[in-house]
Amino acid sequence: MNDPGSSALVGRLLVAVFVMIAPTLCFLGLVRGLERLRDDDLVNEWARTRGYDGDCEITASDDVLSALATELGAEADGSSTVRCGACGTRNRPGVSYCHGCQQRLSS
Repeated sequence: MNDPGSSALVGRLLVAVFVMIAPTLCFLGLVRGLERLRDDDLVNEWARTRGYDGDCEITASDDVLSALATELGAEADGSSTVRCGACGTRNRPGVSYCHGCQQRLSS
């Protein structure tokens, strides 16, 4: 291993391994950090104070999140949501298609 060519090869292999593994480790660290930042406990506590029982599963069509958005002023103009007849998802007024199941909403 005293040959300068073999030490250069080992160096290049180490750099190649680092270049392949470092982005993966950074991505995994980012995902773990974002998981720690999730505030599900806050949403669940808010739901319990409003009479919803159990933990809330966070989904786009969840009634709890729609109620939370309403309370926080997402519908400040006083308009109500439009419920999809096929899946029951609440949608903003004026949309043509359900954001949950993509069915056409009746006017």
